Order: sequence, then structure tokens, then C-alpha cells
Amino acid sequence: MNKVKGKLNDLKQFFNKDITEYVQKHKIPLIGGLVVFLLACVGMFVTYAFYQVSDITPVIGGTTGEIADLDVRVMAEERDANGSGLGSYSLYPYIPEAGYQYNASKSYCTNGSTITYNPTTYDADITAQGHDVCYLYFDSTANLDLTLHVYAENIDSDGYGTGQYTKLETTTLPTIGYTLNVAKSSCENGSTITYLEDENMFSIEATEKDVCTAYMDAMDVDIQLKLMIQAKSGSSTYYESKTIPTNVFYELGDQSACTGSANTDALSINNQKVVIAAASRTSCVAYLDVSSGPILESMGASVSGTSVTIDLGNSSAGTSPTTYYFSSNGGESYVSSTSPTYTFTDLTPLSEITFKAYSVDASGKTSGILTTTAETGYVFNGIYPYQNSVQTEEIEVSGYYKLEVWGAEGGPGYTYSTGGGMGGYSYGTVYLNAGDTLYIYTGGKGTVSKGSSTSKSGAGFNANAGSVTNGATAANYGGGGGGGSDIRINTDSIYARVIVAGGGGGKCGQATKAYCYGGDAGGTTGSRGTYQASTTTNKTYAGQGGTQTAGGATGTYSSYKGRAGSFGSGGYGGVRSSSSSYRGAGGGGGGWYGGGGGTYRYGGGGGGSGYVYTESTAANYPSGCLLNSNYYMTSAATIGGDTAFESPTGGTETGHSGNGYAKVTYVGQELS
Repeated sequence: MNKVKGKLNDLKQFFNKDITEYVQKHKIPLIGGLVVFLLACVGMFVTYAFYQVSDITPVIGGTTGEIADLDVRVMAEERDANGSGLGSYSLYPYIPEAGYQYNASKSYCTNGSTITYNPTTYDADITAQGHDVCYLYFDSTANLDLTLHVYAENIDSDGYGTGQYTKLETTTLPTIGYTLNVAKSSCENGSTITYLEDENMFSIEATEKDVCTAYMDAMDVDIQLKLMIQAKSGSSTYYESKTIPTNVFYELGDQSACTGSANTDALSINNQKVVIAAASRTSCVAYLDVSSGPILESMGASVSGTSVTIDLGNSSAGTSPTTYYFSSNGGESYVSSTSPTYTFTDLTPLSEITFKAYSVDASGKTSGILTTTAETGYVFNGIYPYQNSVQTEEIEVSGYYKLEVWGAEGGPGYTYSTGGGMGGYSYGTVYLNAGDTLYIYTGGKGTVSKGSSTSKSGAGFNANAGSVTNGATAANYGGGGGGGSDIRINTDSIYARVIVAGGGGGKCGQATKAYCYGGDAGGTTGSRGTYQASTTTNKTYAGQGGTQTAGGATGTYSSYKGRAGSFGSGGYGGVRSSSSSYRGAGGGGGGWYGGGGGTYRYGGGGGGSGYVYTESTAANYPSGCLLNSNYYMTSAATIGGDTAFESPTGGTETGHSGNGYAKVTYVGQELS
């Protein structure tokens, strides 16, 4: 008779055979460990539900012949709290490599099979004929002691895990259909437990005595459960079915049983699924009797952005539910409602989500679980009215966004409610990444300037422009420039602006002159301010508009002048300084480049320019640009304040009046 040394992989060709078809001659290599504890976990093929073991399963191998239910039991000496042997023995889940010594004199087989144990390799060769039970005894040497408890997830009649676990009570763990739940598994004294899936072994790293618990989750377990469905209520006729019909409510009949199992609770029914939790290998037959309970017949899902509404339909054949349960994470957790409709909000954008739902009636009976999937959308409409400080927005979803900005109106001169230049409008589409931060500036409308001859005031926010006067009388006050509006990406710097709308220039302060208006914002170039037209010389009084590459020049009169515009800032208006009746000039509007300030008493400020960052306009950025080509805009334009364009509130407007404004709108993952 030849002895066959079994290997782990040898089992694979026998997984679809009953245990009685295994080889009659076989070897049982059992492997333990010291600090790294390799605990073998290969068991027999799961014929119906699963094998259940407490601790660990031995490796059982073989390749030929027949075997009649050979049972191998490892008996380890029990210990007290200090690890000392007590002289009594109990079943152990594996051959211990550390802390125990093989006792050949005590070891035996009840039917005459022979045991050959190798203490170097920790292998036991058993040569058997016919049915036999072999006992391998190990005496304690009071060294490292590790205990592993294993819990296997219960499975329903569709072969899916139920989320409930049963402690395994035999010495065989299933070799297919389970994986270690790392989050639930743990050791009392801090040892580390891992599962070597390729070898079907546990590994415990320990430095002291410890008790570990491993939870195994079910994966596609082959149950082979037999379902017998009652033909109609009260009938003695049953028919076999591979699935449970969903248009009738069933309860588990008294005839249901699991052969070979002493566990009378091996079968139960929940949510119209038969649940198996046998204490040992077993073949189950479930008889399902027609009964009365809640029945769900439909489940719909409607999507609105990141919100999904689930609507359930009840069957008239079932009882009336009192509570409904809804899940948006595939059944891991549920929320309850007395309504058959429930809306999940703030779900993960642009994701396919699995929803589950069931109902419960007044008697506590549960319907079957219905499942549907829905792909969430994403809607983002960022609205940013004027604010006298920066506003920030972190992008949640990568994709294309339309950016829109409206520049602010320039300020009026004293006694005038109008006269400032109109703000411009810029728009474009850019691809933004999740995590990008937008810094949003909305320009403020210019106000009447009341500055001294050496300071500026009256400029709207984000204009850095205004009108200067010596303050002789209130009638001398001119208007400050309107603020430009812009959006910056990832850095709060004017060198990170991807889009800009210019602000209008301010009106002059001469109370009797209605001609010196502020220039309208650009477009690519802001308009020049106007001036009193009594002489051609007065043309020099008004400030010029900003361009794509330079600030607008200041107005001039003799030796008196304001300030020119610059990158991001409008210039302030200048005054004559030798008369008590000096009038203030208008300040330049803010923008990509600011407009120049007017001068003397009759010059309006120039409008600031707009800008959109595109492949063709990137060259207009001065040295120090913080953007790259990934943020080039498409379908982009900047429009001047003397032209009709879209209004922030709908419709159209010719130039933007009042304070600035901004919008950010999600377009989609792709551009059509």
C-alpha cells in the first residue's frame, strides 16, 4: 500500500465530490507557528451551506482512492492561567508548533490506522483503511499560547451574506466563498491577524499569549439548498423551485429541516430569503408555505442632481405596511419612514448607487428586498453678488465650468446720480479639477470721492482707483472708478486671474459741467473718459482706457495730472492745486489693466479692460503668471460696457450698472 503525501492544491480537483469519494490513503500535514503563527484553514468542499469551526481547520490532502470519513482530532493539554499543564486534554484546532510537545504514547487511532509524526516539519502521516478516528495528543510546555476563534457569515438562499455571523464549532473551515473581514477581526492583546488567501491560511503575529477572533465574509458561496414551494394556501402539494416567487408572501413550513445537523435553528426566513446558519455540514430542504404579509411589487428611482427619490409600490395581494426601510449603500444600513417614498440627498455626484428597500407590516413581517440602481447627476450654480471682500469656492467635482463676471459701474460726481462709465462682461468655459479653489472678486460701484489733495478715495472694491481733491467744497468731489470683477484659481493673486470684467471710470466733480463722464469698461480696451468740450485743449483732461497689455494713460493739464492705470488697478484722478475752487477729476476703473484717472476739473476717468485666459491671450500676461495651459478657457469673450450682453438676473443689458457680480456654473464632464 503506497503512502500519498497530500498538498494543499491537491484538494482543488475534489471540491465537487462528496467526502466519501476522497482517497482512502492520505496524509494530514498540520502546520503551526511560533511568532508568526501560520494556521492552516483548508477544509472540505461546502456541499450545502458551510463548515463551521472554532479556531482553525487542519490541512487535509489526498489524490487517489476512497476514504470512509477519517476523523483526525488534535488533543492539546489544558492550561491554567499561568500556562502550566493541567493533565487534562481538549480538542485543539491545529497542531501547535510552539508551547506543546507531541505525546506518541497517548496518540492512537480507534480502528488501527497508524500515525507517523515528524516533530521537525510538524507533519502527521496517517495510513488508514476504512472508517477511523485518530487522536494526536500534545503535552503543554508552558510556552506561547494562541487561540483563534472563527466566525463565518450566514448566507441566504441566493448565496449572499446576511451580515450576521455564526461561530464555527467543528474543525473544518470552508475553502471557497469566504474572505477575511479585516475591520471586524481583532486580537485581545494586540497581536496581528491576517489571512493568506492563496494558501487558505491565517497568520498571527504575536509576542505573548493571545486570543484572536477572525470574521469571514461570504462571497458567492455554493449552497445547493432545495426549495419546495406550496402550490396554494393550505395545499399539501409542493413544487421544487430554484427561486422564491415574489408575488406571494411565504413563511417557513414545519417540514423544513437540515439533515446531519442537530441545530434546529439552521433555517430561518427573513425578507423572503431562506437564511442558513448550520452548526455543521448539512443538506437543507426549505418548505415555504403561502401566508399573509407585505409584498412590494415595484421600486422606482428619480434623479435630481445629487438627490435620488425612491418610490415603492405595494401589491394588493399583501398586507399594508406600517414602516418602510431604505438603503443607499447596498443594504449595509437602512433608514426608516412611514411613507413609501424617500429622498436621499447629498449623495456622491456622478456615481452609480445601489438602493435597496423593504417594508414591514403591523405584525412585524418583512417583505422581500427590492433593489435598483441610479446614477446621480451634479448641479452647481454658484452665484456671487457683490461683497466687499474675496469669496472662495472649492470645486467638488472635476469637469467643465462656465465662468461669468460683470464689472462695476464708475462713481458719479457731486450732485449727479449717474455719469460713471458702465461695467463690462466676460465669460468662458474652463476645466476645473476637484479640489481646485476659486477666489472670486466682485467689484464695487465707485462713490463720490472726498479725498484730500494727497490721498485717494471713492474707488469701488477691487478697483484701487478713485478721485483726489483738496476738499474745498462738496461741489468739487469727483467719482471713484468702478471695481473690476475677476476669478482666480488656486492662488489669491492678480497673477492667477483666469477671467476679468473691467469697471467703468468715474465722472468728474464739476457741478456745472455735464460732459465729463467716466469711460465705459472694456472689452479688450476700456473707453476713454469724456471732458468739457469748450476747447480742443480740454481733450487731454480725460483718462484713457486700459488695454490688454497696459494701463490707461492719465489725463493731463499743464503740470497737473492724475495717475495712469496699471495691471489690476485703475488710476486716481488728479487736481489743480493753486485755487480754492478746485474740482476733482474722475478715477479710472479697475480691470485686467486699469483705466487712467482724469485731471483738473473737467476730466472723467478711463474704463478698465476685461480679459479671458485662452491659448491666444496667454501671451498678454505679464511676467509672473501662476496659471498653466490646463486652465485655458474656451468659448470665451470679454465685452465692453457700451455693448448689449447678458444680465446677471436674466435678459440683456447695455453695460452693467451698480456693483459687480459673478457666476460659476457646472457644464458637464465633456463639452458638446
